[in-house]
Amino acid sequence: MDSKQTGRKRTGLVVALALCCILAVGGVFAWFSAQDSKTNTFVQGNGITDPEVKPNPNRPTEPGTDQTDPDTDGNIIETDWDDKSPLTPGSITPKNPNMGIGKDSRPTYVFAMVENTLPADAYFVLGKGWKPVEGYFTKYSGSKNAAITDVDAETYTKGLFVYVGDSGSDWAMLAPTPGVPENKANYTGELFDKIYTSDGFDATRITDDKNSITVSAYFAAASGDHEYADGSKNQLTDEAKKEIEANVKKWAEKVKA
Repeated sequence: MDSKQTGRKRTGLVVALALCCILAVGGVFAWFSAQDSKTNTFVQGNGITDPEVKPNPNRPTEPGTDQTDPDTDGNIIETDWDDKSPLTPGSITPKNPNMGIGKDSRPTYVFAMVENTLPADAYFVLGKGWKPVEGYFTKYSGSKNAAITDVDAETYTKGLFVYVGDSGSDWAMLAPTPGVPENKANYTGELFDKIYTSDGFDATRITDDKNSITVSAYFAAASGDHEYADGSKNQLTDEAKKEIEANVKKWAEKVKA
């Protein structure tokens, strides 16, 4: 997508650094957890931006250098804003949240909460390694962008999702990459990679309180082997899984509040 942006709202990327703590879930199982959040704001996208500074009085076709009085209300000088993401009807905007852990991490389950305050008909295609948590998602039911060629692509506007990896159905653990001497960091793969809008998307409805998509992540790692069935590191006991899911749903409700 053309990087030229428009509107008077600049994209702000707000990162809440991961907060690591030990949580007692339901008073039965103990879990290590970490949380992180990123917010991207969007602007109306018609490819035209306001100039940053007024024209040079002596060279009216060039921008001036007076930074003390930068306010302008014209649209004459073309400006390239790398920090904005414009949305127009039928647009495709890159945005690809990817969850990761470091080399010293315990194997962990990963959940992602997507909040979407944009006007109707802005949506994403869920990545192959993820599935929605029942009762905590909103599907997009409109016509898909022609660029989405996968007939099985699942489109959503928001919701709570869990990492399932290659299993396609059950929770998967994300673990440091084995056999890598120096950097064993590992990633879930992208939750989604683009924001799509429908042909009927109304960009003029993007306002200060309807202009963002926030992705929050929740990682849950067992503090000991007793949370697993038969000592296996691949399958949780039913009780442990229920407790994680209950705790994550409480977290999701707080995120939405």
